[in-house]
This record gives sequence, structure tokens and C-alpha cells, in this order.
Amino acid sequence: MHGLNYFFYYLLNHFNIKEKFLGNISFNLTRSVICGSLSYYAYKNYLNVWNDKCLINTSLNNKFFHYHNNFLNYFIYDLFVMIYQVYKNINTHIRKDLLFHHLLAIFALHLIEENKMYHISLLIGLSEGMSFVSGIKLLCNKLELKKLNQYVIIYRLSYLIFVRMIFLWPSLIYFYILTIHQCENFKNNSSISLLLLFLGIILYNEFNWIKSGLKELKRI
Repeated sequence: MHGLNYFFYYLLNHFNIKEKFLGNISFNLTRSVICGSLSYYAYKNYLNVWNDKCLINTSLNNKFFHYHNNFLNYFIYDLFVMIYQVYKNINTHIRKDLLFHHLLAIFALHLIEENKMYHISLLIGLSEGMSFVSGIKLLCNKLELKKLNQYVIIYRLSYLIFVRMIFLWPSLIYFYILTIHQCENFKNNSSISLLLLFLGIILYNEFNWIKSGLKELKRI
């Protein structure tokens, strides 16, 4: 991730787009690559998750474990960069909603690790497809590409509503209930109330993101 940041920082400066190291545009372009990779791998292995809810396949379980670690490392690195940006006056403050989202994600992934339910991380990873266009959005703002920016915002809103809110979170609840009822190794891990609490907080933030996205569309 640090290497990607340096690459985008060098590339942007090469094309005379003024950018500080770990600045907003290069960092968000890196975020686009990482989130795109996380969501792509999750989509690719989506059926494997449902076909092995009890994680009997050791090879598959190891893959999910490595994915989980990469996912957790991404949030930790992302958090580090946000703090660094404020420290270096690249940004005047950290976005509170994003900070809370990252801390919640780190806490949730820690609970997943404790219970060794690594396939849950992969399902959550599907949600990161929304951030695939983060870097493109900032570039559009910088280069004043209003039409393209409009399409990017529509993509984010569509992904947020149709993939995350309508499809992903309900299916995650259903998958969790099936897993703790069908798998002997996970029957003692039941925390459905905690899962619903987490998803309730996420949905609250997502409704605010929808409002923000619609306002931005109107401004364009």
C-alpha cells in the first residue's frame, strides 16, 4: 500500500498535478486499487463461502484467513494515513464518520478473528466495492470533469443502496444465522444481537452517505 501511494504520488507530480506524499489524491487512488482488489476477491469466492459455511476445507480456510489479515491491515493503514494527513496539514481534520467506520471495522474484524469465522470477513469485503472509485472521484474534482464525476457519484449511490443495503447486509444476517445453527464448531459463537447492532450503526451512516451523495449530485 505504501508502494502504491508512492507510485501514484510520483505519477501525479509527473503530470503536474500538485500532490504531497500521502496526499488525498494519491492516497485515494491507492484506496481504489485496494478496495477494488478486496471486493473482486470476495466476489470471486462468494460461492465458496456459502458452500463451506463450517470451514471444513483447510485450504479454503487458510485463504480466508489471509484475506482477513489483508482486510484488517488495510483499515489499520488507512487509519494511519488519515492521522498522518492531519499531522502534516494535508487535511485540517479527520472525517468523523470515516474514523468511526474504520474503528468499528477494526473492532468487528478483531471479533471475527477471536471466533475464527474468517469467511464473514470475505462477505464484509464485498462492501468495499463502493470505494473502488474513490480516487477517480477526487481526480474528477481536481480536473473539473463534472460529467464523469456525476457518473462516479451515481455508481457509489447505486452500490450503496442495491449491493450493500438491499443485498449484502440481509444476506450476511441470514448466512450468520445458518452458520451458528448448522456448524458445531460455531454454535457457541452466537452474537446475533451484536451483529444487528453493528449493522444498525452501519446503516445509519449509509443513510447519511446517501443524503450527502444526493446533495453533491444537485450541486453538479
